[in-house]
Amino acid sequence: MRELSSSLTVPGTWLKVCAGPEMVRPFLGDIWTVQAPEYLMAAALRKNVIIARDDYQLSIRTSDAVTDAELRSNDGQLAARGRVAQSNGFAVFDQIVTEPEHQRKGLGRIVMGALSNVSIASESKIGVLVATEDGCALYKALGWTIVSPVTAAVIG
Repeated sequence: MRELSSSLTVPGTWLKVCAGPEMVRPFLGDIWTVQAPEYLMAAALRKNVIIARDDYQLSIRTSDAVTDAELRSNDGQLAARGRVAQSNGFAVFDQIVTEPEHQRKGLGRIVMGALSNVSIASESKIGVLVATEDGCALYKALGWTIVSPVTAAVIG
């Protein structure tokens, strides 16, 4: 890993390693900044009942193996979103975000449920994602488990 990290020099380059920061830092030079803790998580996918909300509209768009879900408030404001990609029975979830003014309303649960249902329909069995500290609680409540800590570092 030392050889890889020293060969990378372009600002904005990211490196993510499935290990804790105490194991990764010794291999990084001074140009790298270690980010907040993240976690690789996984779950066996289960069919979800999506409970619609009158004050939000869910839209789902699929292109090839990638599906995007968005929840917008009735005035058109983006409230929550997420993406999933399918590959060989796995569903890779990414960019799951609920905007701050819409948090604590169950919108992340709706987005995850919708993306899980699409994944199951595409014959994926296992979901994987990298969670932030904040997202970890939601995913645990949805039955996901931590597989490994993830250390992310970026060249500033």
